[in-house]
Amino acid sequence: MPVLLSPMLGVIGELPGADTEAEFAYEALWNGARVLAHLPGDGSMRLLSAAGMDVTAQYPEFQVLPGMLPVPESVLDGEIIVLDEEGRPSVEGLQQRMSLHHPEAVAHALEDLPVQLMVFDILYLGQPVVQLPYTSRRDLLDDLALAGPGVAVPAAWPAPAAQAFEQTRAEGYDGVVAKRLSSPYLPGRRTRDWIKIKHLIPY
Repeated sequence: MPVLLSPMLGVIGELPGADTEAEFAYEALWNGARVLAHLPGDGSMRLLSAAGMDVTAQYPEFQVLPGMLPVPESVLDGEIIVLDEEGRPSVEGLQQRMSLHHPEAVAHALEDLPVQLMVFDILYLGQPVVQLPYTSRRDLLDDLALAGPGVAVPAAWPAPAAQAFEQTRAEGYDGVVAKRLSSPYLPGRRTRDWIKIKHLIPY
């Protein structure tokens, strides 16, 4: 099992056109705190930020994650978010939660600023799966049926791209991420296989 991996990164861009939109799936753009969850199979878990920092102690809510997996050794990719009163991702709430490090402050935040982990990719499941295309990795992730307090696998929409874009706008997300169906997971690389399309782009 890999000791350390870096997340795959996307680029800011535009919605795929009608001639290529069917080559992608579309997921919500969370604008959360990116983490890789390393589960070595002994009941423990390490949450590593995009910069490789260990942030496990800041989010004790996710200690339930190892018990959800049928295959113990795994690495999952996702984002930590805080929802506002309307159930929409709150950047302000997340920033408040991320600023807490003292165990007593974190303990109080479990009720006042609860977090959720949106798991949207899988890198390792008993063996490396980064070489598989997005569609196969997504099937593996869906088969895990991850659902519990604070942990979820978000929806992925097929084309048409405009429909996914408008739906995420209506639901209060920052935008969509278009993910190429045939793309492997490329740790640490920024690639146009993942295109982030924001609802408000400051050009």
